[in-house]
Amino acid sequence: MDRTTSQQWTIRDGAEVRSSDDEKLGKVISNDGSFLIVEKGFFFPTDYYVPTSAVSSVDGDTVYLSVTKDVALNSGWDQRGTSSDYETVGTTSVSESYDTVESTRATGTGTTRVPLYEEDLTATKRPVERGSVRIEKELVTEDRNITVPVTEERVRVTRVDAADATSPMSTEGAFRDEVIEVPVTGEEVYVQKTARLAGEVVVEKEAVQTDKRVGGTVRREEVHVDDSTETVRHDSNS
Repeated sequence: MDRTTSQQWTIRDGAEVRSSDDEKLGKVISNDGSFLIVEKGFFFPTDYYVPTSAVSSVDGDTVYLSVTKDVALNSGWDQRGTSSDYETVGTTSVSESYDTVESTRATGTGTTRVPLYEEDLTATKRPVERGSVRIEKELVTEDRNITVPVTEERVRVTRVDAADATSPMSTEGAFRDEVIEVPVTGEEVYVQKTARLAGEVVVEKEAVQTDKRVGGTVRREEVHVDDSTETVRHDSNS
C-alpha cells in the first residue's frame, strides 16, 4: 500500500494526546519528529512511543490521533522501535466505519497483530412510574335513633273527706280565694355527637422481582485470510 509522507506537526511538550474516540491518553513529554513519547497515565501503564504518522490533527495543545484508545493500547507502542516498525503497525488498524481489516505485506519474517473487537450487552435499571393507587375517604351521613329513659313528674289530685283526713285540719285561710302552685319537673333530652376511632385501612407496598428478557444487536469482528501467495516447485531433473 502506498503511503504519503506524514505531515510535520508542531507539537509542544505537555500537549494532551486524545484518541479518535476522544479518550484522553496522556501528555507529550518528548517529540523527536518520528514519534511522540507519551507519559504513562490512567490508560497507559508505561510511557508510550506514538508515531507521528498516527497524528490526525493538532489543535493548540491538544493532539488527536487517527486510532482509537484500544488500538493505541494494542499496537505495540509501549516499546521503542525503528521508524519502519511504527509505520508497519500504523498501517494495521481496525476500521470502525467499514468493518474492514487492512494489513501490510512485508518481506522476511515478522509478526502483525490484528486486534479483533466484539460488543457485549450490559443492562441498567432506573425507576419509572407505573401508575398509582388512589384511596378516597367519603363522608356518609345516616339517620340513627337511640332510646333514652327520661323521668317526668305527674300530678294526681285526690279529694279526702274530713273524716278520712290523716292530718289535723285548720280553718286558717278559710273562705277566701287562693291559688296554690305545685311545681312539676321532668327531663329533656339533648343529642350530642362525639368522634371515635372506628378502625383503619392499611396500605402496603410490596416489591416483587421478576425476570425480564432484553436483547439487542451486537457486533463482532472476524478475520478472513485470502492467501494469494505462489508456490514455487523445483524440478529435480533440471
